[in-house]
Amino acid sequence: MKTKTVITTWARVLVLLTKGQPETAKKKITLRLKEQLKRKKKDYLLPKILETADKYAARQEKITLVLARETESQTKEMLEQRLKASLGKEKIELKIDDSIIGGFVARTEDCLIDASVKKYLNQLKKISLGEI
Repeated sequence: MKTKTVITTWARVLVLLTKGQPETAKKKITLRLKEQLKRKKKDYLLPKILETADKYAARQEKITLVLARETESQTKEMLEQRLKASLGKEKIELKIDDSIIGGFVARTEDCLIDASVKKYLNQLKKISLGEI
């Protein structure tokens, strides 16, 4: 396996094993990982694995919400509350992308909600061309 793949794999496993665990359990798991890496003579990878795990965990905890344009704060708050409730995440990163024409796209590590006008227009085009 390539080094980058090994680092990414260990980082994801570390995040999955430590998710929802108390701090003492997280330390024990990290120490066991360190021992395993040392036994395989790859303990030099530990700092990079921990850094990658932190980045991966942060990505898992947030929703990226892409809007076509700035929206009224009341509408934005309602949408954010509903997304947080349905996706079980607390952090929302807001982006503006006028290429989606209207609507929104919400993305997490394992879920995509595409409610953009661009998507619907593309679907209509496919239907009219008989591709669907």
